Amino acid sequence: MASQDTQVTLTLQSWKPTKSGDFPVVIKVYHQQKRRYYRTGISVQPKNWDEPTSQIIKPARDNKVVQKLLHKAKETVEKILILHDEFDFDLFSKEFSDSSPLQSGENFISFWETVVKELRAEKRMGTAASYENALNKFKKFMKERPIPIRHITQHTFEKFRIFMVNSGQTTNGIGIYLRSMSAVYGRAISRKLVKPESDPRQGFKIKSARTPKKAIKQEEMKKLALVNLSKTPFMDESRDMFVFSYYCQGMNFKDMCELRWDKNIIDDRIFYSRGKTLDFFTIRMIPRAHGRILAKQRRILDEKLEAGLIKNETAKKLIFRVFDHLTDKQMENLTLLNKVRKQRAKVINAHIRKLAEAHLKYDSGQVKLLTFYSARHTYATVLMKHNAPISLISAALGHADTRITQVYLDSFSSSEIDRANEVL
Repeated sequence: MASQDTQVTLTLQSWKPTKSGDFPVVIKVYHQQKRRYYRTGISVQPKNWDEPTSQIIKPARDNKVVQKLLHKAKETVEKILILHDEFDFDLFSKEFSDSSPLQSGENFISFWETVVKELRAEKRMGTAASYENALNKFKKFMKERPIPIRHITQHTFEKFRIFMVNSGQTTNGIGIYLRSMSAVYGRAISRKLVKPESDPRQGFKIKSARTPKKAIKQEEMKKLALVNLSKTPFMDESRDMFVFSYYCQGMNFKDMCELRWDKNIIDDRIFYSRGKTLDFFTIRMIPRAHGRILAKQRRILDEKLEAGLIKNETAKKLIFRVFDHLTDKQMENLTLLNKVRKQRAKVINAHIRKLAEAHLKYDSGQVKLLTFYSARHTYATVLMKHNAPISLISAALGHADTRITQVYLDSFSSSEIDRANEVL
C-alpha cells in the first residue's frame, strides 16, 4: 500500500488468458474507486501463483522480476504524492513507463477498455457504445492477443482496415471504427503513454464514401413545421422535435431529450453542451420557430403536471416528454434511459416518413432515407445554399474537422448536379 487512498498490488489477471493458456501477472493501482492495470511482461499458470501473498511460486526468477516492478511502482506513487500532493494516473503512467522497459508495453486493448469505462462514467453512452463496437472488431482482428501501445504503427491501422474490408464492412463503417481507434490512440498520447513524434496516425487517411441524400429542402421543412397535427398529439411532438433539431443547428436527439427548463433556457437563448463532444453551444431563439415549439411544450407539461401524469421529478423539468412514464429509480438506470431514447427515435423516424409521404409526396425510395438525423443534414445544406462558408457550418455543427462537414454537403441529388451542369 502506497497511501491510504492509493493501493498498489500484484494480481493475476485470471480473466485474460494468453494464447499459451497462462495468465498475466499485472500491477494493479487503485485510487478513489478507479483502477488501472500495468503489465509486468510475466505470465504464469494459476497453480504457480500464490494469491494470499501475491507471489509467483516458480520460477523464482520471474517472482524477482515482478516484485522488483511492484517496489518500483510503490516508489513512483510515493514520489508523485510528495511532489504533487495528490495521486494522478497520467503522471504515474509516464513515470512508471519511463522507468520500466516491460511496462512501456501497456496493452492497447486494455487501455481501450479503460477508455470505454471512462466514457460510461461520464455518461457519454453513445460514444462509449461506438468505441466498444470498434474495440470488439479490433479484438477479432488481433484474435484476442494483446498488443503493446508502442507497437501500434501505421501498418497496424492499415492491416485493421484490410481485415474489415475482407470481412465485408462498408467504407463508412470502416471509417467509424478507424476513427474510434484513432481517438483512443490520441488519448494514449495525451496521457504520455507513447511519444507524439511516433504517432502512426500522421499520413494515414480514413476514407468516407458518399452517402445517399439525407437532407430535405428548406421549403419542405417549413411545410412540415406548419402541418396541423392537433388530432395526433404523439405525431405532433415527433414533428416538433424533428423541426426543433433543425432550428437548433442540427441538435442531437440525446441532447434534446435532456434539455431542461431550469438549466438550458435563459431569456431568449438556449445553452447546452453536446454530449458527444462536450462542445458548448448558445443558440438564439426565434419566436416563430424555437419559441412556438417551446410554448407548446410548456403547455403540455403544465397539463400533465396538473393531471399527475409524470412519474419522476427529473421529467418535470425536461422540455420534451420522453421519460414521463419512468419512476425516479428507473431514471437512475442509464442503460434503460438509452433504450427508451432509441425506441422513441424509431417512433419519430416512422412518423417523419409518414409525414413525408402524406405532405411532401415522397416516394418509397425517398422515404426510407429519412431519419431524425435528416434535420442535421438539412440545416447544413440550407446554410451552404445561402453561401455560408464551410468553416462556419462546421463550427455550427460542432465538427472538429471541416472534412466531416464536407460529407454532409457532398450528398447532392443527381438532378441538382444536372441543373448545375446546364451553365457549362
